[in-house]
Amino acid sequence: MNDPTELLGAYALDACEPEELPEIDAALAQDPELRRNADQLRAAAARLGTDAATEPPAGLRARVLGAARQRRARELVLELYATLTDTLLDVIDALPAAMLSATTANGLSVRDLVVHCGAQESLLAQLHGNPTIPELTVTDIDARTRELIAHFAAESLDDVVAFLRHVNRNWAANPLNRDTLVPCVGAELSRHDALVIRAFESWIHADDLRRARGLPTVAPSPAHLALMSDLSGRTTGFGLVMTGRSRPGHTARLVLTGEGGGEWLVAMGGGEPNAVPDVTVTAHVVDWCRRVGERIAPDALPCRIDGDHALAADLIQAASAFATL
Repeated sequence: MNDPTELLGAYALDACEPEELPEIDAALAQDPELRRNADQLRAAAARLGTDAATEPPAGLRARVLGAARQRRARELVLELYATLTDTLLDVIDALPAAMLSATTANGLSVRDLVVHCGAQESLLAQLHGNPTIPELTVTDIDARTRELIAHFAAESLDDVVAFLRHVNRNWAANPLNRDTLVPCVGAELSRHDALVIRAFESWIHADDLRRARGLPTVAPSPAHLALMSDLSGRTTGFGLVMTGRSRPGHTARLVLTGEGGGEWLVAMGGGEPNAVPDVTVTAHVVDWCRRVGERIAPDALPCRIDGDHALAADLIQAASAFATL
């Protein structure tokens, strides 16, 4: 065995080899003076570590946690976008050729609805400074859809889908900066919110295609519904302004039940909401999201209204202000 006194320094720093520890422990148990020396060395090593430590800068913890939350938010939005656009493409790939002329919920044929999805996707890319068809510059979504239908008139559905996949991949490859503002549906939205809207539209149109085939609709996962419902809860106040239904001085409480739902106080005329709402509208999160996507009419939304029914009607009408479906 090595002389235990020669190993005390390493022992104090927890740097001994595993096979040396039993012998050192046995020696310390038999020699009180050696034990005192070992304890003193350990205490000195601990003080050195304390003396070398520095106080972290003020606000460092908040900045680190904030950056981590932003990264997680970016990951969730990209996952939402990728999942729902991939699902839409899977639904398109499964379309029978005989179904392409069938009419969908927004009045377009199945084939033209796929082109419309390309119009929506390419418009967002264009507004973000990355046009996919240089000569296609119109920003009104209906006019853009008509131009793109004409553009692909002589092409196969496979060509349309290839175009849609190309634009999807372009978005997925770009870094997502939540604070970057993008002109979108009459407002400036963060790129984060713009991608949530695009994912929202992909879900709605995938269900449109399922309905055209007589298949059941499919709700997004609770995690994805949470992102979509949060966007609606945060932006419905602005939607009231956009649709001419602003109610200054009034506040609505929106309660969305089910997994992925939540609660929001909506200032109906801008500014900050009041602590006590004038009306509470309670609906299931999936029903509300379908109302946002204009697949449930305002007067057909299953909901409970507590308070001013006229204010509730304005809130429900304004829910679809950002829809381009």
